[in-house]
Amino acid sequence: MARFLLTLGVVIMFVLEGTVMQVFTPDTWGLSWMAVPRFALVCCIFISMYLGRREGLYYGIVFGFLQDILFGQLIGIYTMSMMVASYFAGMIVLLFQRGFGMVFITSFLILFGHEWLLYSLFRLFSAAPFDVQWILTHQILPSVLLNLAFGLLVYFPIKNVCNKILAKKEMHMQ
Repeated sequence: MARFLLTLGVVIMFVLEGTVMQVFTPDTWGLSWMAVPRFALVCCIFISMYLGRREGLYYGIVFGFLQDILFGQLIGIYTMSMMVASYFAGMIVLLFQRGFGMVFITSFLILFGHEWLLYSLFRLFSAAPFDVQWILTHQILPSVLLNLAFGLLVYFPIKNVCNKILAKKEMHMQ
């Protein structure tokens, strides 16, 4: 049941980032910067940190593919970037303890790396005509800060559900 609730929660976050949150983005209000909500990615990063890199990889592939199909310009960009981001989040957590500070420093680095990878790939395929300084200050940093703020809201619920899944998994192993 906990795994179903976790997956349902990520699906709901994916739907919210593509529908409701589009009304609240700064560029819709006429501001020159934009913050792209990546709530499903934040959930995938936390899942990867608490359930393991393989589980995070699977969530990253599925929700990245959904992102590509529903909102993407090029098929495969979001699939690869979310998969890589989730996997690296699980790899980093192997090196350090999963404290609150480490989780958010790692989340910041992974989210920044994800946005930078997306920009680089879109620039490679000439779909991003903006220069590096503009994209860094007007899209990447605001997006990372928005998603970190969202991470503060969902950190404890996702951690609790992941701990329930791990406890159930350990109980079955004994």
